Amino acid sequence: MGGTIPVYSANVTEPFGYINKLLITDFSVPSVLWGIDGDWMTSYMSESKAFYPTDHCGVLRCKIPEVNPRYLAHILEVEGKKMGFSRSYRASIDRVQGITFTVPDIAVQDDAMKKVADYESKIEEAEMRLEEIAAQRNDIIKKALEDG
Repeated sequence: MGGTIPVYSANVTEPFGYINKLLITDFSVPSVLWGIDGDWMTSYMSESKAFYPTDHCGVLRCKIPEVNPRYLAHILEVEGKKMGFSRSYRASIDRVQGITFTVPDIAVQDDAMKKVADYESKIEEAEMRLEEIAAQRNDIIKKALEDG
């Protein structure tokens, strides 16, 4: 599998690989992904971000403006865990369609998800910094072993 379009499977947080074709062609609205098989997880994909879902990856899109798609991803994560979705209790389309929940006013959702996005950005920055520090540590160990 080579290409530029990320492929998502049951693990919807990390691409399975990359491909050069599309299954979905309209990315003008955000998407919510969920893993049909495997451990229960959801993921938010912003609009304009092309991706290719396998048959192990469900895709949802909000049709009403009263639900923030990022909020939907988080509430589905919580509700799916309550329902016990797992490798042995698959999150099939029928089961996911059966999830019911209420949401606060869109302004409350939007405010909360802005804060979540800010924290996720900080987490991403911290993870990149950790990778840099680990690389520096490895360079020091490598140099010490070469000198020793």
